[in-house]
Amino acid sequence: MRALLPLLLALFSSTALAQVQQLGDGRDGPLEVSSPNTVVTLATPLAADAAAGDPLITVVDSTGFTAGALVLVVQTQWRSDGERYRIGEYSLHFVERVAGGRLELASPLNRPFRVGETQAVLVRQYTDVTIREGASLRAPPWNGSSGGVLALAATGVVRNDGVVSASGLGFRGGTPHELSERETACSGDDEPAPRGAERGEGALLGGFGPTFTGRRNQDSGGGGGVCAYSGGGGGASLGEGGQGGFSADGRRDVGGVGGESLTFAGLVLGGGGGATNGTFGRGRAGGRGGGAIFLRARSLDGAGTFVANGEEGGSTDNRFGGGGGAGAAGSIVIELVDDARCTLIAVGGAGGAGTDHGPGGGGGGGHVSLRARKVLECPMAVGGGASGKVMSLDFGAQPGAPGKAQVLELGPSVMPFASGPGVTLTRLGCGCSGAEGSALLGLLLVVARRRRR
Repeated sequence: MRALLPLLLALFSSTALAQVQQLGDGRDGPLEVSSPNTVVTLATPLAADAAAGDPLITVVDSTGFTAGALVLVVQTQWRSDGERYRIGEYSLHFVERVAGGRLELASPLNRPFRVGETQAVLVRQYTDVTIREGASLRAPPWNGSSGGVLALAATGVVRNDGVVSASGLGFRGGTPHELSERETACSGDDEPAPRGAERGEGALLGGFGPTFTGRRNQDSGGGGGVCAYSGGGGGASLGEGGQGGFSADGRRDVGGVGGESLTFAGLVLGGGGGATNGTFGRGRAGGRGGGAIFLRARSLDGAGTFVANGEEGGSTDNRFGGGGGAGAAGSIVIELVDDARCTLIAVGGAGGAGTDHGPGGGGGGGHVSLRARKVLECPMAVGGGASGKVMSLDFGAQPGAPGKAQVLELGPSVMPFASGPGVTLTRLGCGCSGAEGSALLGLLLVVARRRRR
């Protein structure tokens, strides 16, 4: 038995250490959120490509990253010569050392990450987290190269009685342009402005801004309405976006095309909605997509909500404009050692309303993933957003399609952290849970008592 004790102690120590490493080390102490719109997450783009197996990333701005920090490396977009199915894949690592813009990692990357497609997100490491009623914790907005992700880890309990939000903080919606007259002879997929309205931003890198106009979608971003006040297309997430509605002269083939749905259920950002142009300042913007929420903790409780909804498309108040396409929902990924009590919502925005034509398309539904030992109560919603309306009619505008929700109860024998493609389990990949650690501790106490006898 004396020979067994060191082995048991070593096993228990490595189990406990691995679990702590999965949840962070609690270096940021307890967090209490008592005011709205509190932001704790930092993000920066990669400054150079990072190869698979390399324990190093180079970032544009390393401010806030220190030795012992936890960094989430996320592929947010893709280049046309890349792999679309990898959008939303992520890898989690401790930082060993910071040298200028170089972050030396404690574990190697499990796949390549390319500059332009990828951002590095600082994951705060708390002990317990409390969000008070009426307070909110939110992601920083996506700015075209980074942001849109709220990420934190907690060694203890997260109690949310307020709101944890990434709603409307993902890919950007199209901006409207001024039409000088009522254009009716245009229908092109790539119609130039102002005959074509701006597309929403999507998962394909580039292709967003004042020169990217017309009804064709921009990957997961919705297309812009063309000609006389037709509606913008809704953005997409795991659910595709809805098409925009008829033009002022009743044409059905000029509303913005809804965004194309994504396939990987990771940390995806929702696509932005397409705009609709107008006269006399009556054009309306597309809604922003929802961002992403990533949480690892021991347990989760509270009556509050986690929400990553898409933003509504802009609505017009008279006949000289149409409705903007809605933003799609983003994603929520929560991984817990113990139990979960929560409400998770990733719903597409509603398309903008018109007055007598051109309502916007609805945004697609998002992605929700919950992994825990036991789910006590956790209602979820991943529906697509409603189409815009003219009075009670859709005028050709379509709703967004629903997204996907995944719940996995793993019981007391498995560490509930994802270990599939796109995820690195920092330093020590452990297949153990807190329950196993408790059992080992009990066994050690028995051994110790017997030795004293």
